[in-house]
Amino acid sequence: MQKVRKNGRTVICLEETWVNQNYTVGKCWKDNKTENATGIKVPSGKGGRLIILHAGSAEGFIPNAELKFTAKNDGDYHRQINHEVFEEWFRCQLLPNIPPTSVIVMDNAPYHSRKVERLPTMSRKKAVITERLISKGAKPTEKMLKRQLLEMVKEYSVKIKDIYVVDKIAAENGPEIIRLPPYHCQYNPIGLIWGQVKSFIAKRNNYKMANQQELTKEALDTVTPENWEKAVRHAEQLQVEDAPKDILIDKYIDSFI
Repeated sequence: MQKVRKNGRTVICLEETWVNQNYTVGKCWKDNKTENATGIKVPSGKGGRLIILHAGSAEGFIPNAELKFTAKNDGDYHRQINHEVFEEWFRCQLLPNIPPTSVIVMDNAPYHSRKVERLPTMSRKKAVITERLISKGAKPTEKMLKRQLLEMVKEYSVKIKDIYVVDKIAAENGPEIIRLPPYHCQYNPIGLIWGQVKSFIAKRNNYKMANQQELTKEALDTVTPENWEKAVRHAEQLQVEDAPKDILIDKYIDSFI
């Protein structure tokens, strides 16, 4: 990322978030002293869920890159978006609206990381495993058992690289993808933007799913290029501060070894 910034390339950050139908503030002032006490009344349960996928840069949200859809609230929202939805959005809404020299920053969610080529497993037919091995230069025999073929697959696995579908799509159109280190979401400035959006929604939510789309649109419209600029600079500062720590960690781990 330091090299990217030195080269002056446009950095695009993407991420998904969600808003529950009954999403509200965690704490608020409540009048318990009067006879008619006032305070928010939140329906029981979380209600339906609105999932939002978007991207932005230091200049603001990417035009025409917004995707919103409703889903049942049945657990982790990561299970409610799949690689088909993400790759379609990536190809049709994101790439046409960003410079071809851009660098795209994203996390390692499973639907971001579908591989072009996977290692064969026991569930595959022998003929498929054999064909894959031959394509990598191996010489399996007809008498080999599937177990033996899979052992050979391990030997040739270094030739089967982890190439991700979205990386391939991006490369064909110009942009480059850089993935965040695991558990380092603080390096992605869009996280701060989502915090701003969800705070806006929490303070104005009327707990009706029919109004959630419009309220979310209002929340997104309140985010200014200045907000994005501050979020980007904050994430960059964290990266700059953490870089020397990596050197120290390597030094002390080597001393323990």
